Amino acid sequence: MPQLRQDLITGRWVAVATERARRPDSFTQAARETVAARDVCPFCPGHEEMTPPEVLAYRTTGTPANAPGWSIRVVPNLYAAFKLSPEGQERRDGGFWQRDAIGTCEVLISSPDHRAPTPLLPRSQVEEIVQSYVDRYRVHQRNPVLEYVLILYNHGRPAGASLEHPHSQLYAISLVPPNFHEELAGATRFQAEHGACVFCRTIEEETRAGVRIIMENEGFVVFAPFAARTPFETWIVPKRHAASFGDLDEQADKGAFAEVLQATLQGLYRGLNDPPFNYFIHSAPLKGDYAHEYHWHLEIIPKLSIAAGFELGTGMWINVVKPEDSAAFLRERIETLAREGSAA
Repeated sequence: MPQLRQDLITGRWVAVATERARRPDSFTQAARETVAARDVCPFCPGHEEMTPPEVLAYRTTGTPANAPGWSIRVVPNLYAAFKLSPEGQERRDGGFWQRDAIGTCEVLISSPDHRAPTPLLPRSQVEEIVQSYVDRYRVHQRNPVLEYVLILYNHGRPAGASLEHPHSQLYAISLVPPNFHEELAGATRFQAEHGACVFCRTIEEETRAGVRIIMENEGFVVFAPFAARTPFETWIVPKRHAASFGDLDEQADKGAFAEVLQATLQGLYRGLNDPPFNYFIHSAPLKGDYAHEYHWHLEIIPKLSIAAGFELGTGMWINVVKPEDSAAFLRERIETLAREGSAA
């Protein structure tokens, strides 16, 4: 029987189409050839002049800025959708309202290696990626004109990646996005009704159920949400309650976060043959006090299905893979990879 499942946080409904459910391994991607266009890639070492000047770089001691020698490099987006301005202009024309798109967009280049996605990097490099996220988040967190920081990663052209060289993006903007408002409203409502964090409660419920847990370590739990919108939707949530990603403790949390992020992406990479995906970090708004009700987390959405007329017309999703099945599939792949790694 098909099921309707309600998300505990937002209250939205998702249809799990058990009548036409597909096996998790049916989403394995066909092998594809990629051409490493290092001679024209603006993110490869030696091409630093093709990007705006770097705003952050972790590099070999003694190497100059905007030159080879870096392991992580962050630059402003050359084609930014938002721009910082000393004063924001707005105009109303009848019922229509226009504002300047105030903010900033940055590109966080994950590695000098053109063909090294996160699953294949050394763990130390993944920890540097996490550190770059934290460093840039905290810089923009201090800007009084900004209200929200979103860090995201697009992998593969179906997921919106316009360049093959692995990189993340950061958007620091002057409004709180509509999608996040829905999540925040649900968290605020739950706090008022139950006196507890809905994300902490979700961790408790998922841990109790067990069937959707993919992996965990001392700091983080990885699971397929009960009301997953798409096949293999996966969340990474810190066990320690913290509203803002900027509160990540580099000593206690960075290594644990890098471990579960890389292991989860390795499970997708090996299990489904490198599928396209998006991930993004949801964190509390920069203004206001959300310390009790909100809880930052990372969401991974593989691009394995297409939003069609029903989804666009209703705002509801139809998921053709039970979250319990996708969790079991990824859990088995990650455990196999861990055994192979320990035996090597």
